[in-house]
Amino acid sequence: MLRHSFYMMIILVCLSHRLLAQNTANKNDIIEKMIETIAENSDESLDYTTLLENFNELYENPINLNTANKQELERLFYLSEYQIQNLLEYRKNNGLIYSFYELRLLDGFNYGTLQNIIPFVSLEITKQEISPNKHGRAKHFILLRSQRTLENEKGYESSFPNEDSEAPSPENNRQYLGNAWKYYTRYKYISPKKNTSFGFTAENDAGEPFFKANNSQGFDFYSVFAEYKGNGIIQQLNLGDYHIRFGQGLSVWSGLASKKSSFTTHNAKRQQGIKAYHSTDENLFFRGGAVEIKPMKNLSFTGFVSNKKRDANIENNFTQSLINTGLHRNENEFNKKDQLEELVWGSRLIWNFDQTEIGTCFIKSTLSPPLASNKSELNKIFDLSGEQTYNMSVYYETRLKSMHLYGELAQSKSGGKAYLQGLQFQAHPQLVVEAIYRNYAKDYHSLYGNGFGEQSETQNETGFYLGMEFHPYPKWTLLSYYDLYEFPWLKYRVDSPSAGHDFFTQVEYKPNKNVSIYFRFKQEEKPENTNDTKIKTPVNLNKKQYRLHLSAIINENWEIRNRFELSEYAKQEKERGYLIYQDLIYHHSRFPFTANIRYALFDTDSYNSRIYAYENDILYAFSIPAYYNKGSRFYLNFRYKFNRKASLYLRYTRTQYTHTESLGSGNSEISGNTKSELKLQLKLTF
Repeated sequence: MLRHSFYMMIILVCLSHRLLAQNTANKNDIIEKMIETIAENSDESLDYTTLLENFNELYENPINLNTANKQELERLFYLSEYQIQNLLEYRKNNGLIYSFYELRLLDGFNYGTLQNIIPFVSLEITKQEISPNKHGRAKHFILLRSQRTLENEKGYESSFPNEDSEAPSPENNRQYLGNAWKYYTRYKYISPKKNTSFGFTAENDAGEPFFKANNSQGFDFYSVFAEYKGNGIIQQLNLGDYHIRFGQGLSVWSGLASKKSSFTTHNAKRQQGIKAYHSTDENLFFRGGAVEIKPMKNLSFTGFVSNKKRDANIENNFTQSLINTGLHRNENEFNKKDQLEELVWGSRLIWNFDQTEIGTCFIKSTLSPPLASNKSELNKIFDLSGEQTYNMSVYYETRLKSMHLYGELAQSKSGGKAYLQGLQFQAHPQLVVEAIYRNYAKDYHSLYGNGFGEQSETQNETGFYLGMEFHPYPKWTLLSYYDLYEFPWLKYRVDSPSAGHDFFTQVEYKPNKNVSIYFRFKQEEKPENTNDTKIKTPVNLNKKQYRLHLSAIINENWEIRNRFELSEYAKQEKERGYLIYQDLIYHHSRFPFTANIRYALFDTDSYNSRIYAYENDILYAFSIPAYYNKGSRFYLNFRYKFNRKASLYLRYTRTQYTHTESLGSGNSEISGNTKSELKLQLKLTF
């Protein structure tokens, strides 16, 4: 089966230069490349909802290159500061842009850049686009979603203690209190005339009680936001739930932040400021109010305050650990819900000059009960403890001809410092280079820090990153990076100071605007403790990945994607694995429905040699499963658009494993070798 599938993919690669179509596949390719790499480099379950919404919003409402300002162009993740500035100067000197190929005249705009931004931009000129705040009608957006695993998990076997028992037993305390369905509701209102928007999100995870028991009020999690954007002294006002994203993320950058990825020279964080929150992460956001004012032309001030409860494990009136899963399915998990009160406030001041921006940031957090000091574990003796912490930082970015310089210097209450300096350089019209140095002290603390680096925490790390994007020929792109890093103190699963490195390279060929073929190699080497339970001695861990990928649009109805990937894992023993899949995507030309199918085969020696792959999902949902062990996976997505106001989405997935009698462990255990999931979603706009 593997051999036949591999031959089929080679044939498709060889024939791909004859395929004809449009350019809509680029959107999915860009999203896929970014999310997959983030998932591969993180052991956490991250929320990609905001990222998906940004790309889909750009796709449905393209940015007009003839009217967009610098802030709007920065939403195009793929454009660098150098490219944005050249575009604005060209438009100022030459007037309107009439063709995308006209952009090839600008330094830094090559064939690959054009293919990546075309799905998200337009060149149309309308009165509405010139004066967007004076036209347009209000819009209502409603999303209703429900999903469940079709097989029965162990946690649903018994929801209540035996009637003869006077009190719940420890085993019953672990049983789920709700049913197997997950419920999600979202509403959003946008008024372009009044520059306002507001809405709410409500979510109930599978296993959580719904309108009963501990959740008698309905959903387990509610989020509400209201936002105003103006052109006067008040630039923006947010009430309810929101994100704060300042500088390069050393002091505060709540929510998802980009890490190392195939976008090898786009690691500088863009100044996003305040962002309305309408996702489902139940802990890592702010709740209260935030305002941005602009008292002078080149000066702006942002202030914010937040007061909310977070999940935590409390013992002896101390917070032993923060919990970010957001799951409250049984009594044990409910006992940790909203146990910590968090008060956060802060401010930012920015000076804008012609080519330079300088900002200062301050954020203070008060936790009750205070964080416990854990001195018994050596790797945690420098971790944050106590009732209060604060961070203050200074950051900047400037453009000097073909160079974009950016950086941030931060210090926490403990005295620990964090420093990052980056340089993006357009060395040649076809060559971009980016270098980043970071140094995060082992005693630097930031509850909402999210700086660039190897780890998820902005702490105990130094490193030097060098990335390159090279276009040797019009249809060829070479991407590469090398990251060398050290951990000055002990860390999780490494009982000594250590060092490691990552190497990534990708060669991509786009024979036309409809076809993309790339080969990728990634290698990572760093120490990790042996599996010995008595003597934990760090040894070198080496991971390698090889990928061949094809995506193309055959005609106005059909798209295809194929992938063959190998993984290698070497610690004390060597492990290997492979993944191969075929995607078929269909758009009916006469009827308002689309469908896409994937069939995948995978075989890895264990979870260590797992392979991540992004999957098409229903609108605003995401799926990046780790393929491991041996088996096959199938999914079907279907969308039917009744009219402009209503669309129905359906998704079915089924994974079947070989040589196994049960899946998962604990309450998630499933008897048998298959796991299936069903999703239903209705979108209404009016």
